[in-house]
Amino acid sequence: MAEIFASKLAQSCISETMKRLEDLQIHETGSLSIGKEEVRRLKEELTRIFLLLPDAEKKQEEDYRVRTWIAKVIDAAHDIEDVVEIFISNLNFSNFITKLSPRHKFMIQFDYITSKLADIFETQKIFQIQSSNVERYPDGRISFPDLNAKEYDLVGLEGSTKTLKARLINEEDDLSIVSICGMGGAGKTSLARKVYEQSDVKKHFDCCAWTCVSQQYQARDILSDILLQLGWGKTIEETEDARKTLGKLRVRDMISHLRQVLKEKRYLVVLDDIWEIDAWNRVREAFPKENRGSKIVFTTRIRRVAESSDLPSFTIVLPLLSDEESFELLRKKSFPNYSCSPELEQLGREIIKKCRGLPLAIVVLGGLLSMKKSDDERNKVLTDLNKRDVQYELLPILALSYNHLPYQLKPLFLYMGNFPEDSEIPKRKLIRLWLAEGFLTMPASGNEANSTIAEQYLEELIRRNVVEVAKRDHSGGVKTCRLHDLMRDFCISKAREENFCGVMKLQHHMNPMAAASSSTSTRRIGVYFGSHHDHSEAWVSQFHPHLRSLLCFHIPDVSLIPLSKEQFGLLRVLELSFVRGTTKCKLSKKIGDLIHLRYLGLRAAQISELPATIGNLRNLLTLDIRDNDGVIVPEALSKLGRLIHLLLPLTMKASPFRMDKLTNIQTLKFVEAAALIRNDAKSTLVRVRNLGIQFKNSEEARVILESRIVKSGCLQSLTMSMPLNHSFSSLQPLTDCTTLCKLDVTGKIQSDLQSLPPSLTKLVLEGSDMKEDPMKVLEKLPNLKFLRLGSSSYMGAEMTCSVGGFPVLEILELKGLSEVEVWKIDQSAMPSLKRLDIEDIPKLRMLPEGIQFVKTLVELNVSMCQSFVDQLQGEDS
Repeated sequence: MAEIFASKLAQSCISETMKRLEDLQIHETGSLSIGKEEVRRLKEELTRIFLLLPDAEKKQEEDYRVRTWIAKVIDAAHDIEDVVEIFISNLNFSNFITKLSPRHKFMIQFDYITSKLADIFETQKIFQIQSSNVERYPDGRISFPDLNAKEYDLVGLEGSTKTLKARLINEEDDLSIVSICGMGGAGKTSLARKVYEQSDVKKHFDCCAWTCVSQQYQARDILSDILLQLGWGKTIEETEDARKTLGKLRVRDMISHLRQVLKEKRYLVVLDDIWEIDAWNRVREAFPKENRGSKIVFTTRIRRVAESSDLPSFTIVLPLLSDEESFELLRKKSFPNYSCSPELEQLGREIIKKCRGLPLAIVVLGGLLSMKKSDDERNKVLTDLNKRDVQYELLPILALSYNHLPYQLKPLFLYMGNFPEDSEIPKRKLIRLWLAEGFLTMPASGNEANSTIAEQYLEELIRRNVVEVAKRDHSGGVKTCRLHDLMRDFCISKAREENFCGVMKLQHHMNPMAAASSSTSTRRIGVYFGSHHDHSEAWVSQFHPHLRSLLCFHIPDVSLIPLSKEQFGLLRVLELSFVRGTTKCKLSKKIGDLIHLRYLGLRAAQISELPATIGNLRNLLTLDIRDNDGVIVPEALSKLGRLIHLLLPLTMKASPFRMDKLTNIQTLKFVEAAALIRNDAKSTLVRVRNLGIQFKNSEEARVILESRIVKSGCLQSLTMSMPLNHSFSSLQPLTDCTTLCKLDVTGKIQSDLQSLPPSLTKLVLEGSDMKEDPMKVLEKLPNLKFLRLGSSSYMGAEMTCSVGGFPVLEILELKGLSEVEVWKIDQSAMPSLKRLDIEDIPKLRMLPEGIQFVKTLVELNVSMCQSFVDQLQGEDS
C-alpha cells in the first residue's frame, strides 16, 4: 500500500505549481507578456485537477489505475513548471532578434502539456473521479498546545534512570564507561538526556559535554564539539573565532588540547548514537584515565559497541515497555487532559498491541490520536493499522502517521530528510528553505507573514511527534529541531518512493553512478561529502536535468560545485555547508546564470569576492554569506529587490550598493550604519523585523534609532554594537518599539535604561560601563525572561534584586562584572528563575543569602575562583 496516500502529496505538488505560476505572473510580467494567456489556461486546468484529488484519494485504495493517474498528475505539474521556467530562462539569455525562437519552443511544449492534461481529464471520466471541495486549515491557522508545558516523564524507565544516575555518581578510581543499549526508538537518548540534565548530576562533575556521533562521524567534529562546550569561546564572537581556530588544527593537536582541558578534572562526556567502537578509539586518547570518578556515556543500538572498550564498563540494556506501561505512555500522549473512557481505553489497548512495547511507536501513534476529535476518527486509526500486511513492525506505524498529515505538511516533513543524520536544524534556516521551495501558502486574510504560518506548521509536526525539538529559545519556542534516526530513515525512504527528494553520499573512490543511483530521478538532492572525497565532478552529471534544490554538506572547497546553467539552470535552492578551515577562494561568475535561485546559502565558504553577476538573481529571497569575513560585495547587490533575508559577515569590503532599493527586507544582519544612512535607506526599509547593525560613532546611532526603520512598528529583534571609544548617548527612541522582544547591545551606554520597552523578553548587555545598579530598572520589565549582563556591562560594587522584581525571568547570566562585591536578593525576587550562570566576577566572594528563596532554580553554573567554588560546595544545599 505504498501509494495509498499519494494524492495528498499530489495536492501539495499542484498547489506549489499554482503558487509558482502566480509568482511568475507577478514578478516576470515582461518575460511572460507573450505567454500570458497560455499560463492563465494552465492555472485553470491545474485548479480543476486540484479539486479532483480528494475523490481520487478515496478511490485509489480499490483501484491501482487511479494511483497511476495520480502519478501522471504529479508529472504534469512538474512539466508545467519546467516549460514555463525554461521559457523565461531562454528569454533572459536571448537578444531581441532571437526571442522568437524561445516563443516557438514554448508553444510546442505548451501543446504537449495541453495534450497531457487532456488525457488526464479523459481518464478521470473513465474512473469516475468527481470534483469536490478541498479540506484545509481555515485561513492557514492551526491551534496548538502550550509548547512551554513540562515534558512528560519517561514511562517504564524509572529503574534504568536510577541505575544510570547511581553509576554516574559512583566514585570509581579511574575513568569508566556506562553504556545505554537498546533498539532504535527504545528511549536511549531520552534516558541519557534526562539524567544528564539533572542538577545534582552536573554538580557532581567539574565539567560536562554532550555530542552526537552517528554513523557518518568525523573525529575532528566530535573533538571540536566537546572543546567548544568546555569553554572555547564565551561569547558568540569568541565561539566563532574558536570554531575557525579548531578547523585549522590537526586531530592529534585537538586531542592534546582536550586532554589539557580535562586534566585534573572530574568530567562527564556523553557520546550519543555511537555505531562502532572505532569512533571511540579515534578520540580516546583525549580523555585522561586517571581522573577519579570521570565517566563516558555511550548510547548505542549495538551491544558489541557497548562491551568492546578496554576501560571498566557497565551496560544498561533498555527493556521494552509492558502493556500497562505502554498504555500509560499512550494515554499521556493522546489524551493528557481528559479522563479515559472505557471505549477509549479499549481502543488504546488494541492499538498498543501493534507497538510491541516500543516507546517511539507509541509516541508517534499518540501524536496521531491526539489530532482525532471523534470516536470514528480514532477507530479509523486502528482500522488502518490492521490493514497493514506486515504487523508488529515500526515502519507501518510511522507510515500511518505520515499518511494522516495534511497535504500542506507532507513536503515540509519530507524535505527534512535532506539533512545529515543527527543534524540540529535551525528553525529560521528551515523556514527560509521552505519559503524558497514554494511550500508555504499565505492565509486567505493575508494578514500574517509566511514565517508565522511556517512556525505553526513546524509546531504541528512536533505535536504529531514526527519531528523532535532539539533546543528551545529563551521564550520556550523552537530554536532547533531534528528527526529521530528511525523517523529520518523512513523520511528518506518515503521521499525516494514519492520521487520527492534523494540523498547522495560521496566517499573516496566511490563510483559516481553508485552514489547517485537513488537520486538521479528526483529534483531535490542532499549531498554528503566524505572526509576523503577525490574532488571529481562526475557525481554532478547524475543529477536530474531539471534539478530544483541542491543542499551540500561538509564541502571542502566551493570549486567542487560547478555552477553551469546547463546543469543547474532551474535551481531554486543552493545551500552549501563547508568544513571548518576551508581556504579562501573566488565564487564563479556563473552563479549569475542561475536566475531562478530563491535561496543562496554560502555561510563560511571563505569566498573572497561576490561576482557582479550576483545582480542577475532577481528572484533571490535569502542570501546568507555570514562568516566570510573580508568578502568584497559588489554594487550589483542593489538589484536584488525581492530579498527578504540578507545575512552579511561582520566585516566586508563593500562598494556603496543601494540598500534603499531592498525594500522587502525583513532580516538584515550585520550591516554598517553608514549603508542605512546613505540614500536614506533608514526611511525606506520599514519592513525590517530582525536587525543587526554596527555603528562607528554616537551620531550614527542617534540617526538610526530616530528613523523609521526602528519606529516602523515591525522591529522584533535588534542587535547593536559600538566601538570602545564611543557610546550610545540615549536609548530613548526604543520606548515606542512596542513589538521589540530581543535587544542585544554591545558598547557604552551613557543614559539610564528607563526607556527600554516593556515588550522585551530577552536582553543582552556587553561593555555598557554602567555606574548605577541596572537591576533597579531591569527588574521592572514585566516580560523579561532572559537577561545577560556581560563583560564590563556594570562597573559598580553592589547589585540588588528587590521584592517582586523580575516576575517572569527564567535565565540570568552574570559574566565579567569585575567590580561587583555584593549581590543581594530579597525574598520573593525572581520567582520564576530556572537557570543562573555566574562567571568571572573576581570580587564576589559568595552567593547572595537570598538565593535560597528562589525555589524554582534547577540549574546553577559557576565558573569562579577556587575559594568561591570551595565555599559554594561547602554550603548546605
